[in-house]
Amino acid sequence: MSSANLLPPSAPPAEPLYPVLAAPSENFRLQKINGISNTLDHEVGHYRLVAKKYKRARKVVNWSAAGSSVLSAAFSSASFGSALSVVSLPETVPLGGAGGCFALVSSGLIIASKKLDSKIKKTSRDYRVRRCQAGYNQQIALQSFE
Repeated sequence: MSSANLLPPSAPPAEPLYPVLAAPSENFRLQKINGISNTLDHEVGHYRLVAKKYKRARKVVNWSAAGSSVLSAAFSSASFGSALSVVSLPETVPLGGAGGCFALVSSGLIIASKKLDSKIKKTSRDYRVRRCQAGYNQQIALQSFE
């Protein structure tokens, strides 16, 4: 054989010709886990913010109900006092009406406070569930890397 037909010796290329790909099932699984994890993190943040807003609203409603109750008691006692003194008898009806209006407002605020309490309870439960799901999802992700 002549030396013209032989190829010169060559070294393998420094970098591979084709990139090394992970198995499609592992890559797909990690993508799904990351997508679910991002969604759950977003939901956890959302429920935390909603719970905060409900708690602030409940605080405002409770203070308003307390103030309305105090005003109702003040106007009702003033009405009763003016009824006892015969001199200021014409002021009895408006003072009593104002006391009654504040009592109705206070009752409505108490009902709103109870509804807010139930919403806070539901939101807190959803927040705990999402947080547990996010923790479980992170455990799965860590196990898949091992």
